[in-house]
Formats: sequence, C-alpha cells, structure tokens
Amino acid sequence: MKRPTLLCVDDDPGTRGFYETLFGRYGYGVIVASSGHQALELFHAKVTDIDAVISDYHMPGMNGAELAAVLKRCDATLPVIMITGRQSVPEEALCCVDVALAKGETVDRILGQIRSCLAQRDPRGPTSGS
Repeated sequence: MKRPTLLCVDDDPGTRGFYETLFGRYGYGVIVASSGHQALELFHAKVTDIDAVISDYHMPGMNGAELAAVLKRCDATLPVIMITGRQSVPEEALCCVDVALAKGETVDRILGQIRSCLAQRDPRGPTSGS
C-alpha cells in the first residue's frame, strides 16, 4: 500500500527540515513548501496525492488560515493541521483546520493527531506512521 504523503508548509527552513526528517523517519512521504503560494502550486500540480497538510500559521504573503481555507474549498476532506508559535490559533483559522497545535508539542502528540486525521479520512486506517 502507498504510504501517506504530508505537505508541510513553513517559511522557516529549519522547521521544514525537521518535518522532513521526523515524518520521513515515521514512514510518511514528505513534500515541503516555504509558503502558502508554493503549497498551492504543489497541491494543484498533483505530482503525488497529498493525504494531509501541516502548516504554520504565521507566513508572509499567505498565512496558514488563508491556505487552509483554499485547500478546504478544493477538497473538504483533506486534513489540515495548524502548528503555530502563538499560544493559540486565531479564531479565523479554526473553521478551516482539523487540528490546531502549538509549536513545542511532543512528537507523540503530533504523530497521534496525524494518524487520527488520516484514519478519519480513510476508515481503513493509515498505512504508515504506526
């Protein structure tokens, strides 16, 4: 079976590298984008199916809430997980995201939320990240 692919969006190169290493280690395919606009280009290019999106909130040009809203209009079932450095995700973002987490959450909590979102999208359950 195909391993789930995560689109990780963050304007910080260190965070993108961290996501790529971490999620790859747990069996996920990882595509990284440095902005909301680049994420949309990758999403629409359909190079591979994207099973979930992990996005920062604060990014120049297009914030994570704006990105999530566009993605949900394209595919309402696409899980979007917002990770932010703020204490809480702003209200306008909550309507478009499936999970909101603060940066600094434990790896186990982040991975658990990804698995949960993927399982809700595909009742057969995730094929990786177990």
